[in-house]
Amino acid sequence: MTTLRLPQCQSRIEMTEGQTVLEAALQANVPFPHSCRSGRCGACKSQLLSGEVMMLQHSPFALDASERTAGNILACRAVPLTDVAVAWRNEQVVVGAQARIVALHTMAPDIYRLVLRPDEPIAFSPGQFFEIELAPGITRSYSVASEQGALDLEFHIRAIAGGRASGILVRERELGDVVRVSGPFGTAIGDDQASGPILAIAASTGHAPVQSILISNDGRRVHLVSFARQHDGFYLNGLFTRAAEADTRFTYQAITTGAVARGKSASPLAEAIHQLDCSLLSGQVYIAGPSGFVDAAAALVSARHCLTGAILTDRFELSAAAAS
Repeated sequence: MTTLRLPQCQSRIEMTEGQTVLEAALQANVPFPHSCRSGRCGACKSQLLSGEVMMLQHSPFALDASERTAGNILACRAVPLTDVAVAWRNEQVVVGAQARIVALHTMAPDIYRLVLRPDEPIAFSPGQFFEIELAPGITRSYSVASEQGALDLEFHIRAIAGGRASGILVRERELGDVVRVSGPFGTAIGDDQASGPILAIAASTGHAPVQSILISNDGRRVHLVSFARQHDGFYLNGLFTRAAEADTRFTYQAITTGAVARGKSASPLAEAIHQLDCSLLSGQVYIAGPSGFVDAAAALVSARHCLTGAILTDRFELSAAAAS
């Protein structure tokens, strides 16, 4: 039996054979930063302070060879071979903070806007997400749509037929109710060390974190490629259109995928990414939306030979109950 030591929360955890660092941490109720849990996004990228791990299969854009050489691991894919000590990158995680619902209404068919006001402000960066406990034992992860530095936390949540969490939100939660939030988790976009353009590729409520990126941006070029099956799926079209008209540093493409012209061998997603100017692939590429969409878009961007920037992903996973 191996031991996992997490100095940031002064935890020492006994691990079972074959267990990953992230599995052991979450089982011990440690708020370890994470997102996809499958080695595809890089949100759980951490520093291996001591010991040895075996890395399970993962995406090369979530952790590349140079990062591994520098002592980085993906907690969701790292199985300790010896006793290990691990430090995650984000040290500003707040656990179980009380937050009051100050807004709850529909933005578009099946999409709700939820705004929470924590008792104390919680610092976050665009591209990060929070875990919200909507009811005892019912916790879900949602990307924040607020401007960096805002006191309130805004989220865009799709109501899913049969979904326990969205059902509680729609039918049981009211203005003034108190829920608990933990975070922020995930990779920040547009931090002080980042440079070059921000290329955002989004679908569904993946537009929520793009809103945060846009209204928090301080001078960098931002290009958004937005996808929806039908026109009414562009629920933030007004915001993005006005922003593009007001600021030449922001450009916006809205691509409807519901109807594909005859004779076209490439999907609208593949065609759009193939046509992207290489200059947009030199900074941060941020892809957000349903998991299948994110995986397909990341693979297409990775295949572009002129890619020199970093790919960051935000994959929205259905819970097992909702998926069934």
